[in-house]
Amino acid sequence: MSLSEPPGKTVQGALIQLFPGAGITGIANAIPNIVQFDINPTELTRSFTPWKVDTENDVPAPGAGVQPITVPQSFTGFKIVLDPYAAKNSAIPINFLSVEARLSALRKMIEPSKGLLGDLVASVSDLLNIEQDYTPPEIAPVILWLGARIILPVQIESFSITEHQHDQLYYPVRATVTLSMKVMTPDQFRCANSPAAEIAIAAYEYTRVQQDLSALVSAADISPLWRLVAPI
Repeated sequence: MSLSEPPGKTVQGALIQLFPGAGITGIANAIPNIVQFDINPTELTRSFTPWKVDTENDVPAPGAGVQPITVPQSFTGFKIVLDPYAAKNSAIPINFLSVEARLSALRKMIEPSKGLLGDLVASVSDLLNIEQDYTPPEIAPVILWLGARIILPVQIESFSITEHQHDQLYYPVRATVTLSMKVMTPDQFRCANSPAAEIAIAAYEYTRVQQDLSALVSAADISPLWRLVAPI
């Protein structure tokens, strides 16, 4: 089977890390960690694990009728190409941090965090040997945003960087990032009382509504049924 050439236009995508918190910490954490990118891969691999009722000796588990119905899904081999020279209409001129800044932002998405400002203050304090009141870092949800179709909370499970070319200060000029991500379900946020968790749940439910509507559109097309009876 031959495939037609994919469209030349790219899709605006982003990974957005939302930080929980309240009070002064919440104000500081209101600055999200955002990495934007253009993407139009020839392939996007999504893996789904079929749902089934938990059973023991073929007997439904207690409360099986009210167990949440979620289908685990993941993205594997997801590649982001960071090439500032290919970007169009960028408001920021190309500089030595054009790629490194995005790589640093991506790295923060795989570790506990106190927020962008909180992490900076903690790092400077450690460098200058200034004592601070200990505040445990938190795992902040990451939203994968691909056009209007896919908006999902994800957890980055693997992360690799290939840097292409470097400047005189050894900052990368271009880079390719390969990610594997697991989609997080609303039940993983039920105990979290924060706007970040509410946004993550809303993103998941938005994408699920789209999928349900698409399935309904497929059911409305009954022409394949006629072909079963009278192949044309």
